[in-house]
Amino acid sequence: MDEKQVELYCQFLRVIMSRIDAHFEDQKDYIHCKEGCSLCCQNGEYPCSEIEFEFLKLGFMTLDPQVQQLIVNKILQLKAQKANFKGEKFIYECPFLIDNRCSVYKYRMIICRTFGLTYYENEKGKNTIKSPFCMEKGLNYSDVYDKESKTFSPSLYEKKGFKKEPTAFNLGRYSLIEKFGKDIMNIDFGDDKALLDWL
Repeated sequence: MDEKQVELYCQFLRVIMSRIDAHFEDQKDYIHCKEGCSLCCQNGEYPCSEIEFEFLKLGFMTLDPQVQQLIVNKILQLKAQKANFKGEKFIYECPFLIDNRCSVYKYRMIICRTFGLTYYENEKGKNTIKSPFCMEKGLNYSDVYDKESKTFSPSLYEKKGFKKEPTAFNLGRYSLIEKFGKDIMNIDFGDDKALLDWL
């Protein structure tokens, strides 16, 4: 990736982060994310474009050599586990998670930046609502989610006295990359793979 593309990507992050931060603020009654909660980093494939990976490497280079070695060891261990894996989806803990904290937080991927909010993603021409899996674990949005109807319950959020209703935002990774990053900002995101496939 050339320097100009990385610079464009940094501009892209500044723009989307202002939106993402505003959405987290808007939905703060329903968000239970806090420092040290790393459930989202312990259970995924972590889709990552080439430019995101290049940016992640910049973050890796800022780390203390001992932390870098911990990450390298985790990567080697995960690759060995994946080599023996027989299932369809290899789900793993992000190798950049150290002591329940993201070691490259300022350089993290788009999927990490948006996780925690309810959003909609355009799939095969129709918008599909996606909620964070941590909702099922009693975290984000769980206090207003009706498991029986599989929807947000107006009676639950009214009962709690919340002023804003739970809202889904247009923050799907596909929309951010394709519609905004590529179409509007002309960023070349390169190939897209699971994080471990880049390492």
